[in-house]
Amino acid sequence: MSKKAIPNGDADFVTMAENFARAIAAEPQRFEVSSEDSEQLTASVKQFRAALQASRFGQRSHASIVAKDEARKVAVEIVRRLRNVIRLNPRIDAVSKVVLGMSHEKAKSKPQICPVEPPRLKFVRALHESGAVPVHELAFSAKDYSAMKPAGADRLELFVDLIPPDEKVPSHPGENYGSRPWYLRSYKRSPIRLVPPMPRVLMRVVYWARWADNDGNVGPFSATAAAWTEGGSHAHLPGGIGIQFEQMNGPKPVREIEDARPTGPEGRSETYRVALLQVQIESFGVQANAALPEPQEQQRRQLEGPKGEAA
Repeated sequence: MSKKAIPNGDADFVTMAENFARAIAAEPQRFEVSSEDSEQLTASVKQFRAALQASRFGQRSHASIVAKDEARKVAVEIVRRLRNVIRLNPRIDAVSKVVLGMSHEKAKSKPQICPVEPPRLKFVRALHESGAVPVHELAFSAKDYSAMKPAGADRLELFVDLIPPDEKVPSHPGENYGSRPWYLRSYKRSPIRLVPPMPRVLMRVVYWARWADNDGNVGPFSATAAAWTEGGSHAHLPGGIGIQFEQMNGPKPVREIEDARPTGPEGRSETYRVALLQVQIESFGVQANAALPEPQEQQRRQLEGPKGEAA
């Protein structure tokens, strides 16, 4: 049976209309339908049933099909009018409407807004199973641990920052001198496993997260999740200052960017700021030390004078 109020098929419609007319004729007072409307409904449905039978099993012709279509049009008009009157009548209860084959209208759920509470973000462990690339594992949940994501949250947005290993862990994003956290990606399931950014000097990795909904609204940041220190002199880690082997020329040390001018809190070395800028640039897929392409020579254009003479 079709789920539409007025089915498209003739067989489905006549079945629905007959049930509708039969229920109203049995208890017209229950549905607040006058006896005249009830009789008119019953007669129109019977006429359509007869026309449908004649167009299918009688002498099928163009005239019988047109008569069937006209009878259906009359029955549909009466059924639709009475259905709308009954559906909008507040005195008729939901059970009576279901008896007539009308679906129970549920209250529309209000759209859920992005949670105003921060997520719980925890650094679980650092994995160095492959011996080459470190992997950080983090876990997140709702503030009250009731679910992985609270109502209204579509995803968790993860941010990262780097600080010198001997400095105090920032309590909120933006507290780190000379830097601010940058967006990594979004997650919908916990736990999270990711490769952390690898600076050229040893630095501590810190994370923050916030909820986001389908409309792009975001909530407040979580508390800081401090991870391990990464990068530095680990020769086997990407971004480290270790030894890189060229194909035929043997070992060649990678030049380290150094600038010992003191800056920042308690004379922070400029080396940390340079290393942070490098890893931020590389997180966008751009190599910080990539050589620029050689400029291509272009054919010189010759200017012409007012009379076509060369200038």
